[in-house]
Amino acid sequence: MTRLFDQIEVLGQILLDKPPAVPGSEEAIRTAATAIQFIQDTGQTYDFEDYVQSLEAYAPPLVIARFGTRDEAEAGMKARRRPPAVAFVLIADDYYSAMYIPSLGKVRLVALPIILEHYLAEMANDGPKPSGLSFESKAEAEAWLHQQPTPPQQVVVLIAGAPFLAAYHHRIDYRVLYPLPPPTPPSQET
Repeated sequence: MTRLFDQIEVLGQILLDKPPAVPGSEEAIRTAATAIQFIQDTGQTYDFEDYVQSLEAYAPPLVIARFGTRDEAEAGMKARRRPPAVAFVLIADDYYSAMYIPSLGKVRLVALPIILEHYLAEMANDGPKPSGLSFESKAEAEAWLHQQPTPPQQVVVLIAGAPFLAAYHHRIDYRVLYPLPPPTPPSQET
């Protein structure tokens, strides 16, 4: 990946060469440059690079934490020194949006099943092909997944003949098996 500082230089050059004609573009470019500088100055360059690599690898949507129950999630979000403005968390294996509401002084958790449904549909249609790994039971597949020193971000395995996505949430070091839906047949355009 090109160094982030080089990207700031490119954004600055865009502004110097030909100011954008779209209203607000200059401010957007300056904000993007400031965001890049923030990533560097706060020591988050590697986290950013990991994030970009996870996007390119179609890794599961990024989460900042995982909790077993909603009560644990509420307590965990409340215990944070500075709650996230908006971020994804897992409760059990379900996606939630954690949104800080300043007027209430608390984090609101909103279930977002569509995030996981969309991701799994994309993996079923355009994701990795079956790996050839096959297990008799989910417990056997989980044992295999947890034995991997560096698990793949996602790999399709068969469990009792059904396709599952073995996924790795790298940011929170969490491994999970998601059942894959049947692929969507291509639409027949006339």
